[in-house]
Amino acid sequence: MSRLIGSVVIIIYLIVINGCSGDEGNEKFKISDGDPVVLTHDIEGGMDEELKGVLEYDNETKCLYIKSTIKDDLNKMKVPIWPKGTTAYTENNLHGVKIPDHGTVLDGDTVEGGGGVDASNLESDCLEKGITFGVTSINK
Repeated sequence: MSRLIGSVVIIIYLIVINGCSGDEGNEKFKISDGDPVVLTHDIEGGMDEELKGVLEYDNETKCLYIKSTIKDDLNKMKVPIWPKGTTAYTENNLHGVKIPDHGTVLDGDTVEGGGGVDASNLESDCLEKGITFGVTSINK
């Protein structure tokens, strides 16, 4: 009898763990299929890595990149993962994003702020040209 109860407890435990971890992983990052492609995160806080660069749009991939203007930056090309709620935005044939509470950033604009989040499980064609950078703060 105690063996049966032990087995039931283990099964319930595994169901709870699977249910909780599956939902969280699916909601952490989102990738839009618009033009431009917009990667977003739903993460509070993050690292304090400095972000300073120029937003660039790639016509072939429809992806956005931030080309670093920090002198000794080892990763010159970053794939921005914007805060939750950020959407694709186009104005006068310039592609960019509309960020809640911050306004718009378009191709050629300087982007300054900070962040850094673990996005090692994120998959997107946009990641072929740079490393991910989770934007958690924007100076405007």
